[in-house]
Amino acid sequence: MKLVAGNMLWTNINKIPNQYNYLNESITCDVLVIGGGISGAIAAYYLTKSGVNTVLVDKNIIGYGSTSGSTSILQYEIDTDLHGLISMIGEKKGVKSFELCKEAVYDIEKIINDLEDDCDFSLTECFYYATKASMVSSLKKEFDARKKHGFHVEFLDKKDAQKRFSFPVEGGIYSKFGAAQIDPYRFTHALIAKAVKNKLKVYENTEITNIYPKEEHVLLETKNHFNIQAKKVIIATGYEGRKYIKEKIVHLLRTFTLVTKPVKNFNGWFHQCIIRDNNDPYTYLRITGDKRIIIGGEDEKVGGINSKMSNLSNDDLVSNKKYELLLNRLKSYFPEIKDIAPEYQFSGLFGVTKDGLPYIGEYKDFPNCYFSLGYGANGILYSILGGQLLRDSILGKDRPELELFRFNR
Repeated sequence: MKLVAGNMLWTNINKIPNQYNYLNESITCDVLVIGGGISGAIAAYYLTKSGVNTVLVDKNIIGYGSTSGSTSILQYEIDTDLHGLISMIGEKKGVKSFELCKEAVYDIEKIINDLEDDCDFSLTECFYYATKASMVSSLKKEFDARKKHGFHVEFLDKKDAQKRFSFPVEGGIYSKFGAAQIDPYRFTHALIAKAVKNKLKVYENTEITNIYPKEEHVLLETKNHFNIQAKKVIIATGYEGRKYIKEKIVHLLRTFTLVTKPVKNFNGWFHQCIIRDNNDPYTYLRITGDKRIIIGGEDEKVGGINSKMSNLSNDDLVSNKKYELLLNRLKSYFPEIKDIAPEYQFSGLFGVTKDGLPYIGEYKDFPNCYFSLGYGANGILYSILGGQLLRDSILGKDRPELELFRFNR
């Protein structure tokens, strides 16, 4: 399956800041992190900051998997609306899930202050809106649920929205807090660079082919026939992590992203906030630090691993049609922005779970192994939660929040 395809934004505008050797000997460690994307980098950062002897491996090079295709929209909002999540898992758990995501946004801000790169991080505001009048009542119900539980939200009716945005809005929820955006590739490398200073060992081009969990440790084999013996293992391999799980825990989609050249103004775009509609599939927009517009959506179900959508090339007619739709939609949203021109176009696999929450924690068939699988639109925030919760578990401090994200929930 093609995790990503196309002309990637982050790996084109950034040089590779650090390269790492491949593993060429057998080693031991306290914790092995498998996966050199943003999830693995966050886990390694938290572990090494706590003094844990940690090794990180990736079968390719750092940050060139799903991380390179992330739009890195950071929002406390979960794909499943709060009122819907409450009906699925109860009020206490639903509200806690939203609160944890909000806290994770500001935890990233704290991490940035500890790194040598600001990673183009910025706090921002966000707007979640309805395109159809028939969907406004559901959005008002969502607004009421968020307001009741202390989230700082404002409801905009059609008239209010016209004063702020140049595209049609029937109603929407405006949030002034709990959102941010970042360059995920720079963030991944900056996290690992900091962790290396805290004695992390990193090996690129080092593929794990076999995992043998045992009572006292985990034995792993690499493609080059070296062994790694670890007391604990964190599997942070994103969508490839599915292969270790017997149950079907995620449905995969392919989402499409278009990035413009830098634009001169943002007329019709209130406070340059993050924007998302409540259609299915939904369209999402953000702005980069160098004033590019990112628009994404047009999701398609992937099907089997050998399906066309699983292995879609970027020059396929389907891909071209999706990018054309996104470009035309963007221009229709902001007719006063005259210099909209596409520069990067790419697609990537995207997973959804039944409740919109990630899978974090132990799995019954893998003793001494933990999973940090941040499936859903809040992948980076879920990785922050995974890094914190798994660090605490490894240090012998299991936290009750793990119950929200456990397997077989």
